[in-house]
Amino acid sequence: MSIENKKLVALLDIETTGLSPHSCEIIEIAIMLCSYDQQTGEVREIIDEYTGFNMPSFPIQPYITKLTGITNEMVRNETLNDEKIMEILHQADGIIAHNASFDRGFLIQRYPALIHKRWHCSMRSVKWTDYGFENKKLTTLLEGYQIKRENAHRAMDDVKATLELLQRKNPKEDYYLLEVMQKTMSKPKMKSS
Repeated sequence: MSIENKKLVALLDIETTGLSPHSCEIIEIAIMLCSYDQQTGEVREIIDEYTGFNMPSFPIQPYITKLTGITNEMVRNETLNDEKIMEILHQADGIIAHNASFDRGFLIQRYPALIHKRWHCSMRSVKWTDYGFENKKLTTLLEGYQIKRENAHRAMDDVKATLELLQRKNPKEDYYLLEVMQKTMSKPKMKSS
């Protein structure tokens, strides 16, 4: 891979106290920064990674703990390393998340500068159902490729599984990562004050 073909991408996932970035909070984040060949989509190297918990301003509800396995005890007195998160994401030529509009909403709320980054959605940018999958859910796609993940809805497990999924090939023999990187999400509109 020549230097000019090498790009960096950050795969990330968050777990939150609910669905609204305006009234809910991040309780876990995981990011993996990788180099990849922009001609083929093949990942070459994991450059950096970060995972961390964040104690929200109100207790985690039991249904969130049931979904994620994250308890109030796990996040007690924990805070995200904002400097490290921004250091990793600043290096990336693009950011990928599965259902990226969800993750992006929360991250832009906390880190407004990320509105200027190129975001890519591994759920919407691939024609999963055209390729024979029942739906675009990460669990369905992973099962289709027999990719194991230790815990669903735990940030780093989801990031690692998504990376493994994107290193599989579509029916045209292209890496899914290449397909994802070819579509950039439109930038959200800024609210006028």
